[in-house]
Amino acid sequence: MTPHRPRTPGTPLLREPLAVRRFGQHFTPEEIADPDAVWPSDGPHEWGERCCGLACLRMLLDFHGLAVPDRLPLLHHGLALGAHTPKGWLHAGLVRLAAEYGLQGHASPFTDPEPLRELAEAGTPSIVSCSFRFPEDGRKGGHLVLFTGEFERDGEVYAGFADPSRWGADHASVPAARFWSSWTGRAVVLTPVRACAA
Repeated sequence: MTPHRPRTPGTPLLREPLAVRRFGQHFTPEEIADPDAVWPSDGPHEWGERCCGLACLRMLLDFHGLAVPDRLPLLHHGLALGAHTPKGWLHAGLVRLAAEYGLQGHASPFTDPEPLRELAEAGTPSIVSCSFRFPEDGRKGGHLVLFTGEFERDGEVYAGFADPSRWGADHASVPAARFWSSWTGRAVVLTPVRACAA
């Protein structure tokens, strides 16, 4: 697999990445202080560190104009569906959970990022499995972000993303080679049910 393969020469780039409203994965102080909140074991701070997949799902729902559930009910729903394991969110589990909110699609391995680039160019962001902060040291996976397309800045190709981590609040793009170097080759592609049926 060569997930960091450069774009084919002449392939068009987006003028800018897709406009996605970023949702954070961590619970707010107000959510944590809510006396009626019922937390899964380990509590809100630990679960906030584990909810990147749910935040990406919320971003996709918002992007497609669908109702966005609150974080805690979505977490409980995902746990009830068995979408989370001690190793993290199952990509197929996120697909099952998304189906409950009007999205359908698939979790797949990719031998190359080109299909995800093409999806973004057609207006569809995708959830990708990468490493936190996109290191170039061989680490792959462990975090989920929404890939929003490639674009050119100052003669260099960048990958745009919406990252639900605290670091992602201040970062929305990195050089494309850096982005793909930490990608596992797996992604979750989801679109509205109405669009799939059309």
